Amino acid sequence: MPASHPLGSPPPVEVTDLTRDFGTIRAVDHLSFRVEAGEIVGLLGPNGAGKTTTLRMLTGSLIPTEGQIRLAGFDVLTEGSRAKAQLGYIPEEMPLYGEMSVREYLSFVASIKGIGRASLTEALASVRARLDLGTVWDRPARTISRGYRQRVGLSQALLGDPRLLVLDEPTAGLDPNQIREFRSLLRSLGRERAILLSTHILPEALEVCDRVMIMNKGRLAAMDRPDHLARGGEGGGHVVARLRCTLRPDPGDARAQVSGTSEPDIWRIEAPWDEGEAGRALARFLQAGAVILEWRTGAAGLEEIFRRLTLGGEES
Repeated sequence: MPASHPLGSPPPVEVTDLTRDFGTIRAVDHLSFRVEAGEIVGLLGPNGAGKTTTLRMLTGSLIPTEGQIRLAGFDVLTEGSRAKAQLGYIPEEMPLYGEMSVREYLSFVASIKGIGRASLTEALASVRARLDLGTVWDRPARTISRGYRQRVGLSQALLGDPRLLVLDEPTAGLDPNQIREFRSLLRSLGRERAILLSTHILPEALEVCDRVMIMNKGRLAAMDRPDHLARGGEGGGHVVARLRCTLRPDPGDARAQVSGTSEPDIWRIEAPWDEGEAGRALARFLQAGAVILEWRTGAAGLEEIFRRLTLGGEES
């Protein structure tokens, strides 16, 4: 759950009616959301949904056509330097200067961020310990692994103690052990600040995020807790099933969608059932002689919701 903050304290990020046009193409269409302190929000959507354009506007590298972005209460357009001081950013491909050591690179980033000599030693020691960079501290950046590159990226984002971290596909290219470690780091950091995380990995959203935003064609298609979306609504569950039976199956629930498939006698069912209703439907199918080929909930349920909300999304 989001951490509480003092009464009247602005959220780390608040976006209102954010819109961006590229000629006649509207990449982001009146997008509004906010992320509270202590909250990790996942940004999901198909290619061309407007995710990258949104992140570029948040970081100040792209000017909105309309709308407002406030970081910790500071307007990105009119109070740029104060707003950007509230933000730490990791792009999908972390740019490092290969000949610089990790220590030299982070010292360089700290100088750009205005961290003075009096605070530099303490700031570098903090990120070195927090991200466990001791073994690569004096190695050239070009020689370190992808996992350590992401740790260095997270270190530079944390310099200056920003209230918001924006991460674009931070686990892309990592092996399973590195992904586990990085997700654990994110959960730890998410207790202290807001994190906006762009990802294509739906299980990652279920495991790490407090809420997810699903974008499609520049618009906000849904925003809720990932487990809530996967269940299909409060107090209910979302089930997707495939059955083999001669006759059209009767789920006994008007909300269930039953459709045939290209395979003879194979039926597909999608329904917002809670556990009790799903259990009764399952018993009814088995008593009727149906063979259960597939029965999905949880992450699979979130995948189905994502597919339904974004079907027809186009590359842009």
